[in-house]
This record gives sequence, structure tokens and C-alpha cells, in this order.
Amino acid sequence: MGEKMTIVAAADALAEEERPAAAPGLLLHKFVKSDSWRGALTTDASGENLPRHGSAWIYANEVVVSPADRRVGATSLEITRSVSERGYFLFPISDDA
Repeated sequence: MGEKMTIVAAADALAEEERPAAAPGLLLHKFVKSDSWRGALTTDASGENLPRHGSAWIYANEVVVSPADRRVGATSLEITRSVSERGYFLFPISDDA
């Protein structure tokens, strides 16, 4: 070993109260349209605030959007900003998703 290299003992696992808190997230509800390319995220589990034109929205699942998320397409900031301004975020879906 060189002069600047040192053997370090393994660190003990952090106790539950010492662990860093997970990044808070925003709980959203995902809806899709069966006859369209559209999907939506909203804080409203009923989907009542989603645009009414076209076919009905179908509930898909809960989604938690966190600032630390890595995603393709819109960023977490873009999603939360849209939800904050309009109450929902619309996005394209594909057949293979």
C-alpha cells in the first residue's frame, strides 16, 4: 500500500433513527383512456378534475412522484408544476407501455 492508502474498518449499519429520510413524494393517481394515446396524473383519486372530452378515464394505479426520481419524458418538477397549476398532468402513452 502507498503512503496515502489506509485500511478502514467496515462501518456499522445506521440505526433506523440515524438513516437519512427518504425524499418526500407527491401521491398521484394515474388514469388512462382505453381508446386514446392519453394518460393523466392527478391528486384526485376519483379523476373528477380531468378533462371531460372524449372517452371516460380509467383508473390505473397510484404513483408517487419524488424530486429524486429519474424518468424518461417529463421531469418530476414539470409534473408537480402542472398538477399544482391545473390539478392534473397529461402525458402520451404507447401500446407497449
